[in-house]
This record gives sequence, structure tokens and C-alpha cells, in this order.
Amino acid sequence: MSSSLRALPWRLLAAVLAVLAPVTGAYALSVSTVSRPDTDSLILQFAKPGAYPLIARTGPAEISLTFPPGTLAGEDKPDNVDFSASPFIEGLRLSGDTLAVRLKTDAFGFVGWPQGEKELKLQVYRDPAGANWSPPAAPAGQDTMSPPREKPPVGGSALTLPVTPPNNKPGPLELPPLPASLGQPPGTAAAPAATVPATAAKEAPKEPFYAVPYSMRATAMRVAPDKSPTLRPIGLDNQAPVGTKAESVAGTTAKALEGGSGAGEYRVKLPPIPPAVAAAGETRGAVAPPPPAKEPAAPQPVAAAAKAEAPAPAGEKKPEEAIPPPKEEDHDANTLVAAQAEKLAGNYDAAITMMSDLKKKRDISKDLREETLHALAGTMAEKYREDPAPHYDAIQGALLEAVNANTDSYRVPEALLQLGMLNLRVGNLPEARGYFNVLTKKYPTDANIPLINFNWGEYYFDRGDFNKAADEYRTVIEKFPESRYVREGAMGLAKTLVRLGKYKEAAQIADYVGKRWPRYYVEFPQILRIEGDIAYKNGDFKKARDDYMMFYNMTPKVKDADLVLARLGDIYAKLGNRPAAVDFYNMAIKEYPNGEGGLISKMRLAEQGVHDQPTINEMFSLFDKPAHGSPEDIYEGIIRDHPNSPLATLAQIKLAMWLLYRQNYPDSLKAAARFLERYPKNELAPKAEEVAITAFEKMAGDLIAHKDYERLVAAYRDNPILAANRGMLSDQTRLGLALAYLRTGRSRDAVAEALPFIGPRENDNGMMALAMVMSVYEDEHSWRDVVDLARRVQQWKFGPTQRRGLEFAVAQALENLGESDRALTIWRKLAGDQSLESAKRCYAMYFMAREAMAKKDLAKAELYAGEAAFMFKETGQDQDKRKAALNILVESTRGQGQYPKALKWARDYGALCKQGDDDWASNRLREAAILRAMGDTDAWRQVLVAMRDAAPDSLYGRMAASDLAASGLERRLNALTKSQ
Repeated sequence: MSSSLRALPWRLLAAVLAVLAPVTGAYALSVSTVSRPDTDSLILQFAKPGAYPLIARTGPAEISLTFPPGTLAGEDKPDNVDFSASPFIEGLRLSGDTLAVRLKTDAFGFVGWPQGEKELKLQVYRDPAGANWSPPAAPAGQDTMSPPREKPPVGGSALTLPVTPPNNKPGPLELPPLPASLGQPPGTAAAPAATVPATAAKEAPKEPFYAVPYSMRATAMRVAPDKSPTLRPIGLDNQAPVGTKAESVAGTTAKALEGGSGAGEYRVKLPPIPPAVAAAGETRGAVAPPPPAKEPAAPQPVAAAAKAEAPAPAGEKKPEEAIPPPKEEDHDANTLVAAQAEKLAGNYDAAITMMSDLKKKRDISKDLREETLHALAGTMAEKYREDPAPHYDAIQGALLEAVNANTDSYRVPEALLQLGMLNLRVGNLPEARGYFNVLTKKYPTDANIPLINFNWGEYYFDRGDFNKAADEYRTVIEKFPESRYVREGAMGLAKTLVRLGKYKEAAQIADYVGKRWPRYYVEFPQILRIEGDIAYKNGDFKKARDDYMMFYNMTPKVKDADLVLARLGDIYAKLGNRPAAVDFYNMAIKEYPNGEGGLISKMRLAEQGVHDQPTINEMFSLFDKPAHGSPEDIYEGIIRDHPNSPLATLAQIKLAMWLLYRQNYPDSLKAAARFLERYPKNELAPKAEEVAITAFEKMAGDLIAHKDYERLVAAYRDNPILAANRGMLSDQTRLGLALAYLRTGRSRDAVAEALPFIGPRENDNGMMALAMVMSVYEDEHSWRDVVDLARRVQQWKFGPTQRRGLEFAVAQALENLGESDRALTIWRKLAGDQSLESAKRCYAMYFMAREAMAKKDLAKAELYAGEAAFMFKETGQDQDKRKAALNILVESTRGQGQYPKALKWARDYGALCKQGDDDWASNRLREAAILRAMGDTDAWRQVLVAMRDAAPDSLYGRMAASDLAASGLERRLNALTKSQ
């Protein structure tokens, strides 16, 4: 805004003008200002044309406007003018022909130029460089743009570049004392490879070496497969209204669940169980366990079981509790018997139809109806035993209807067991556990209780969770030793221990079964197969042979006959009877060519023996010999057609070894990784890891030789087993992987791989790792890490070339960290090292020139800057530093009065600038000042006129105009002085 010298209010303008008016009363000079946040413009208006002052900075916070003699004669001093609203101007002071402008800061720049014939504008702007102003040596009134006219030194310069004595002996880095704030003090442990230094908070903000975007994440609830029900009965509603029967049943069931599965289990609503069922055990008498017997007792008939209930005292029987005498001709009872006969014959549909019709009769007796409902539910459960899921609702509905018929019935425990087993088979584990818990809690002495643990054992065994299966089978044996089901539990434990590889313990269980039930194999021949497996694994091949032979002879068409034949071949091979072994192998191949046993026999013949603990060297020697059939086809056939067989693991590891033998390293690595993914806890897992590492080592060597870094990184990334076993990789492979990371732009991973090789003492691997890590730090401008790494290896013995490169990196890092004084020690040494490549020595020369310029040692600054500028140009390095070196050359030669040199360097500098930019314009003004100092006023004026006319509204255009105006005023002043 425009204002007067008194805080700019218009009402005081007349007073301000009166202060500056001449004695004659005419307004010879008026003042107004325009203020903006970063500039102040002082506008001076004259009564007559030609009153132009000479403008110069005459103090740290003062600009003087010197008018021609007599122009301001008689004017009052404007000392009391208020400039509080101005960001820069503090006040004015009039003294004779000079108007001094006092400023509020020394960090300013200024320019003045005429606006027409009767007006002058002085603009003051913010410029931090103005704080470095010092009084010129020239007499007052000389143009501030003109350098002092110094005479060039007499004679040539005797300065020469220093030369650093060569040091070609291996030794430590020659570094100045490094400040502790830049890293860990000597003697402390180095930071881990992938951690940020502890002092990172003190460093100036820079792009982080490791940048990981974080976000808030909700905690993920992890649920095991057995915690997630897969089926729900029709009509089950988790949002049942308060007070309904379903809610009360759910409450009862929740209490029952508390004792079964622990706090971490989901609690779900079970299908409706009558409350009377849950309470039935509280009113019934305890059921005495059956006496021990060598043979399991036959189940009690329905009638006998009913009589086992404690009768009420005479005279207190309720009418409904009395059992009517059986009738000789009871049609309904005969119908039920006929339906059960159909069931026994396997005619389930006919049995279900007959029982369904019978239960619908209204005149059927209560007891017969109850028996019919339980029989119907049992028939449906047996019919759909193999695939109960599609018929889940029908089976469960029938069981619940049977329970509801009489909640005090002795048949309720059996129904609860069936409900639990039904839900177990379809995968509804919470529901199964709930029914089993109700049965255990309310009927703890029921004979069916051991079946709960047995069925859980079967469930876990079928799903391969052998540890849990063993726990359940063991519970049957230990908790119910006299149960009719302990024999099945013992055999379940034996077969599970075989799968777990605990053959000695399995042998003890098998011996227990054989002694307690010596004829069990007649009823259950599979025990011979299990005992044969145990004997074979324990090395008792003769007993294994006898068990397998008896099993095969008793059941020649059994499902696993092919495996038995193959195993007999293995036994004879181990007993040294090779012809008998070949006969059994051929028998298995002939009778079961596509069976697992047939494929195993082919594998044995191809490998000429039994090799169940293969090693790479062993299998390579076998693969070198002619074989019967292709091992690869055999292995793949077993893996493809029998993935759940125990021998599938053996085929998988041998396939990986075969592919390794054939030098198909990528597929060998994949096959080994697939083995570890499928069988992570198998006893052959260490061999798979060995194959994977060997395959990757071989592949890495080929890929690095062909510089195929992308495939190497992809192979390592796609196979997590390599990272999990990276300690098994050779040093060369790990360094090759670090190089691959570096070449594919994953520099952080390269550092993580290479840093562990940088230890307390040097070696070839450490030197290679150091070169990679240091290059990453330099490329990413991680200067603090550069210094820390140099401190870590300072005492290593380096050759001259390595030492030069590392010392250069440290000097560069110190310079960027603001430690210029420490860096200067290294720069001085490197500047004189004639063996240092020019691409690095140019920086040393530049920083030495800058230091000499700061000390005003102009001759030395010229010498270093000249070398730096030449080297920057020669190597094409760092255009900005080249310009800075040229700038030092201009100012150092100008300060020495060597104006022709200064002009040459200024023009070289201008050639690197883009016309119209600030550095181009300021350099042109500097060229003009040098020309004027050389006495070439025509060339000086030509440059200024061109700048003024090209951009009259720009800052530098106005500065050129101001210089031209000041020059005209100076000429007029000189003319007036001479005329006087």
C-alpha cells in the first residue's frame, strides 16, 4: 500500500511532505512506500527532473542515496518518521546531500532504478546472503558492482600442487578421528544388518534406508479346522428368542461343554436335547460295571435291561411304569422283528419303510413305539454310515425323536453316542464334543463311554494326526482296561505308533495284544500285517516274513496284498535271497501292475535293491548303472497314484535326487521343496534340505556365470526352504545372491546378505561384501552408515586402490554430514594423490579450493579450482561442482586483479548456464563489472543495456538499469566537481 513516512496514514501525508520540502516552500521531494511480506519499495518523487542519487550500501543495515550537491539543501531531517508497518525499513536520516535508509536486518538485497524523469524507486528484498556483506575497500561513492582495482601480482606464481607420498603397502585406513555422534564408539558390537543405527534420530532428515509403511491391523482370529463346524441341522437358529425351549437347552449344553474342550473352544448350540435327558442321570441309580471276563459279555436284551432298573416299592408303582405281559399274537411286535430281519439282511429301505409305518400307528404301545424309534434311527445311521453328510438332518432327526420318546430310557446313552459319532463323521466337532460331554457327565459308568475315545482316535488317525490319535487310543487302554473295547484300542495304538515310527513301543503293544488275545488274528487278520510292519521296522526280518506270509495266505485278495508282496520281496532281499526277492517283486508287478506294491517293486528292480535311506552319492552311483525302467516314471507314478502312501515320501525324495543327477536343478529344487512342504516332520526331511541346497548351489553358479540375476533372485524367493536353511549355503553362493540382489535393484536385501561377511578381520569374502555394501550406502546417500562401516573396518589391511576408494567415500560422507573440517584432512591427502582417478580427485581439488577461498588465499584457491574445473570437464562428473569451481576461479582471479582471466572464467561459467535463469543473469552482471574494472566502459554499458532492455521488469534488468543510472549520475557529479 502507499503511505507517508509517518506509518503511512493519509492524514499525515501533508506533514511528511512538509518535512522534506525545500526552504523555498516548494515540495522538492515527496516519499511513499509499498510494502509486501518480502519486499519494501521506497518511492521518491522530485519537483524537477534530473535529481538522481548514487545508491550504495554503506553499512550492515544501511543504504545511502547521495544526491547531486545542493539538491536537498535546507531540508529538515526526517528522524521521527514511523516505519513500524514496514518489514525492512526502520527509518530515514537526512544529512546534507545524502538520504540514509536505515534497515531492520542485515539479510537484505536492494536495487534502485528511475521511473520516468522525476521519480526514483528503491526496492529492498529479503536476501540471506546480504548478512555476509563487508565494507568495500574502494572510496565512498564507487559503484558497488565494480570490484576493487587491484594490481596483478608482479612475477609468476610460485604455487604448486602438493604431492602425497605414495603408500603401496597394505594397511589400515588413514582417517581423522571420527566423532562418536556419527556412530558407535570403537569396541562396541556392530549393529545388526537390517537395523537402523541408534543415532539415526540425530541425523538430518533424509530418505530412510529402510522404509516400511505401517498400518493398523485387526487381530486375526485363527481357528483350527476342528473348531469350524461344516454342517448345521435344518432349523437351528442362533438367534432363538429369549425364553424358548431351544435357549434353555443351549444353556444346559453350554454347561456340559465346559468340561470337555477348554476355554479356547467355540461354544455352539446343539440340536434340542430334552432337559429330562440331561437330568436323567441325577435320578437314576449308578450302573454297576460288568465283572471282568476273558471274553466280552454279550449285550443284554432289551427286556433284561429294562428289568435291571431298580423297581419301585410295592404299591407305589405308577400305572405307566408297569410292563404289560407280552401277547402271544402281537402283530406290531412281529412287524418290528420282521423289519429288524430286513435290516440284518441288508435291506435297509424295506426295514426303514416298515419301521416308519409302524411308528405312525396310534394304537401302538409306548414301549414298542420307543423301541421302534430307536431301531429306525439305528437303521438309518447304519445305512448311511459311509456317507452320512447328505442325510445328516434325517439321521439326527430320527435319533432326537427316539430320545424324546422316553428320556428315562436305558437306550438314551446309546442314542447320545450315535449323535456324537454322527457329528464327528461329518466334521461338526463342537457338536460331537458336546454330545460326548453330555454322555460322559450324565452317564459316567455307561459301557459305551470308551467308544468316545476310540472314535476320536479313529477320527484323528484317518486325518493323519497320529499324535492325537495315539493319545485317544492310549486313554482307552489306561482308563478302561476291562472294557470290551480295550482290544480295539490297543490295536489302534499299535498301528498309530507304526505311523509315528515308534516301532519298539508298537512292538510292546502288539505283544500285549498277542498274549491277552492269542486268537485275535483269526477274527482280525489285519493284526498280522501290523505285527509284520513292526517286526520289519525293528529288524526282525524272519518274524516279519512269517507274519506277512500268514496274513497273505489267510487273505490273498485283501486290499493291501500288493504291498505285502512288495514287502516280502524287501525281506528276502535283506535276508540275502535275491532270487526269492525278484520272484516276489515280479509277482507284485504281474498281479498289481498299477498298484502301489507293483510300482514299489518296479522301483526296487530299477534300483537293484532296497534303498529306503537314500543319500545323494548312493543314488548317483545307482543312477549311473543300467536299470530296469525309468526311475523318474516309477517315482512319479507312486507320487501321483498313491499320494497318501508312506512310500510316497520316499519316491518324492528320490525324484528330487534323480532330477539333481540329470542336472535339472530348477525341477530338483522344486521337488525337494514339495517334499518339505508335504512332509515337514518326516525323517527324510534333512535329506530333502540337502538336495534343495545342492540344487540351488549348482543353479546359482550357472546363473551367476551367465549374469541371469533375475532368475537367481526368483528361485531364492520362490523357495522359502532356502531362506530357512541359508546357513547351509556356501559363502560364494550367498555373496552371489547378494550380487544378484544388487544388480536387480534390491539393494537392501543385498546389504542384508553381505553385512555378515564383514567381520573383525579382512578376508576375500569380506572385501567383496564391503565393496557391495559401501556402494549401496554411497548410491543411497546413507552417509552415516558409510562412516560407521569405515569405522568397523578401519584396521583391515587394504591395498592402495581399495584404501583410496574407501577414504574418498568417508570424506564425501563427512562433508555431507557437516563435518567439513574432518573431511578436509582426507581431501588434502587425496588432492595430492596422483594415483587417484580423476573422477574422484576432482572433488578433492574442489573442496581444497573452497577451503582456500574461505581463508582468502586467492592464489591457492585459483590453483585448486583450475585443476578441479579441468577434471570435472574431462571426466564429465558433476556439472554443479564444475560450475562451483569456475565460480571460485572467477572470484579468485578477480580478487587478484587478474581481470582478463576472471572474464574468461566468467564466460566459461555463463556457457554452462541457461539463458534467462538467475545464475545466468547474475553472471552477466558480474561480467559487466569485470569489464568496467578493465576500463572497457563501452562493453560494460553494452552488457547492461542488453540486460535492461531484454527484461526491464525483472530483478536483474532493474539492477542493470540502476547501474546505468548511477553511472550517469556519477558522470554528472564529476562534471560539476570539475566545473567548480
